[in-house]
Amino acid sequence: MRPVVKLTPGTYTMSDGSSIDVRNSYNDYHDAKPALVYNLGMFCSYCEEAYHQPRDLHVEHVQPKGYEENGVKIYAHLEKEWSNFLLSCATCNGADNKDTKNVVLTECHLPHLNNTYKSLVYKAGGVVEVNPVLTGDAYNHAKKLLDLVGLGKSPATSRPGDTRYKKRSKDWDLACKYRAKFDAGKIGLDVIVDFVSNRGGWSIWFTVFSGCDDVRNALLDFPGTARQYFDASNHYEPLDRNPGLADPT
Repeated sequence: MRPVVKLTPGTYTMSDGSSIDVRNSYNDYHDAKPALVYNLGMFCSYCEEAYHQPRDLHVEHVQPKGYEENGVKIYAHLEKEWSNFLLSCATCNGADNKDTKNVVLTECHLPHLNNTYKSLVYKAGGVVEVNPVLTGDAYNHAKKLLDLVGLGKSPATSRPGDTRYKKRSKDWDLACKYRAKFDAGKIGLDVIVDFVSNRGGWSIWFTVFSGCDDVRNALLDFPGTARQYFDASNHYEPLDRNPGLADPT
């Protein structure tokens, strides 16, 4: 999963010369969507699918506004806070009663707090699994991320209408096809970047293009990507985001 960096509140100049404000808090959380799109691009923060209209993405509450304990919504105070927002597609946002799950930030890997590319591994056939090199807390926290939006589900265990598994499988096949073309000099870097920009599947392409520094470097330029947690001296392999902690990932 692509790790990202959230912008600090302030005013930013966009490519067309206009400005956009990132606020600490919003009167209506829906109003944060333009800033989130500017910050993170038109991608679901979880399944990484690309979208072409802002209306197709949801303002995602990391700590869900609907979660209750003893009849009290304990994250209600975060409903309009920038720090609690990501972007999500409808499928990930509504997966497995997500709005009723408690998300403890120190117990679940999240793309804006951890190097989530290191948390999970992507394989042929649309498979997503917890990275087997992780142990202890790091493994358990990555597993909570996988389960949070049901990314590990197969066609047999997915709800009707959940086609994320099929999308990943197709993305893997396409990435392998385009890797062969790129290695043979039949296509250029811009083709790969345009393809991923329009289709998504960042982690799959980053995986398939292992060892190809030019492509990986270009993918790290996608909006909001946490470039600093990848080792440029080692083919942009992932680094720990929180070194020194019990769970450095």
